[in-house]
Amino acid sequence: MARWAPEETDTMAAIAAEVIAQVGTNRTVIGIDGQDGTDLEHVAATLVAGFEQHGVSAMAATAPSADPDTLRDEAVAPFRTTGAGDGVLVVHGPGLLAPGVRGLWRWSLWVEQEAGRLERRADVKIAASAVLDVTDPEHPRREWNDAC
Repeated sequence: MARWAPEETDTMAAIAAEVIAQVGTNRTVIGIDGQDGTDLEHVAATLVAGFEQHGVSAMAATAPSADPDTLRDEAVAPFRTTGAGDGVLVVHGPGLLAPGVRGLWRWSLWVEQEAGRLERRADVKIAASAVLDVTDPEHPRREWNDAC
């Protein structure tokens, strides 16, 4: 028997709604990191589309580096200082949930896609606001990474 799974657009709209409820959209900056081989650019673009479904202006940007000072100077500060009101910037790239960098984001997403993923990168996954499993890219799943 086939198991139902939400479409990518539905999952990303639900994640966007979660962000809106938890941290708001007033110049909010989100960081997306993930396992090697995950398409972080695609995830960022679909999350932007999820915000747009809720009427929130959003845009994606590739991280210029994983250095906290560079990220702050070239991505975060310009976004927060060049506009007012609602707006979300989704920054994606490897290393964005590393210690020293993760504090730049009001909300963050860890993306993974392979079997055995629960044993790997636990330190980064715990730091993430949410975990997204893209093993089936047409039906990504929000993982509940809690200890219950």
